[in-house]
Amino acid sequence: MPASFFWTPFETVINNYADLVAAIDGILNKAKAENKQFAWRGQVNAGWALHSSLYRRLKLTLGSNPVESRFSSEEQGILANLHRWGLYNIQGRGRLSILNQLAMLQHFGAPTRLIDVSFNAWVGVFFAVEQKWSNAELSSENDDARLFAIDVTNKLINEHANRREWEDAYSRSWTDPAIINSKEWTTSFFAWKPPSLDARISAQNGGFIFGGVPSATGPNNTRFQFPKSADYTQGWWPIDTGRGACSLALRPHKFSANVGAIPNSACYTFRISAAAKEDIRKRLELMFGYKHSTIYPDYTGFSEFAVSHLKRW
Repeated sequence: MPASFFWTPFETVINNYADLVAAIDGILNKAKAENKQFAWRGQVNAGWALHSSLYRRLKLTLGSNPVESRFSSEEQGILANLHRWGLYNIQGRGRLSILNQLAMLQHFGAPTRLIDVSFNAWVGVFFAVEQKWSNAELSSENDDARLFAIDVTNKLINEHANRREWEDAYSRSWTDPAIINSKEWTTSFFAWKPPSLDARISAQNGGFIFGGVPSATGPNNTRFQFPKSADYTQGWWPIDTGRGACSLALRPHKFSANVGAIPNSACYTFRISAAAKEDIRKRLELMFGYKHSTIYPDYTGFSEFAVSHLKRW
């Protein structure tokens, strides 16, 4: 099933810049009133699943959605191999924590369970409407985009009394039996705002969300599955179908600026029409100076975007 079927019942359609401003203001006004914090993620194609790079690549390799035990085993193998290569140390900084190792792997394109987000709504928008190329041809300009707004209140490990040590740990804290047995790992998610390891994280006001592969039941055997409709009247997707669209235990909700408070851990989604991308992109550059050279201010970004007019094969 295409991931768009999963998100469509909850999405708000953005047809122009005015719609976008209204949507973001609506969330920020409620967030301010209710002391909530949001992370934002933009994807240039509204039909894409919300998957980490490791989940996506492991799914392609296996031909099916991986469960947490298989996923975790692959992650451990990647980290063990990183140690064999001697890349867990950085000159002048010493040994990196596990999370910082994953952040570095993510930066250079290796698969991890981390999902990139920004704590700046407009940077999230940039990622939704930016131009992408495949072999010197624009690859997503005619596709609707998707913007996620994810409530990370009380999810940031930096601000959580029992999670702060995760940032500096040299082993995977989430494999602790107490975390696994509580089912918190597979029915919730976590957020991390890393130190400025590089210029890109600073430029993007970047961070990550991460967690276990969603399970069907939560603590005390309570239900955790993804609803088929915003009003819950259509029942629940089978857990494997949900995993095919989202590799984290997020809780999709329909956003309304005029109705109700923000539910705990809400995930809102906005479909940005392809026709609105260019205008929004131009406005972001005029207002904030956002373009590829400022959002990706490193050699990796230059290699990807500065020579995009040249064919690769």
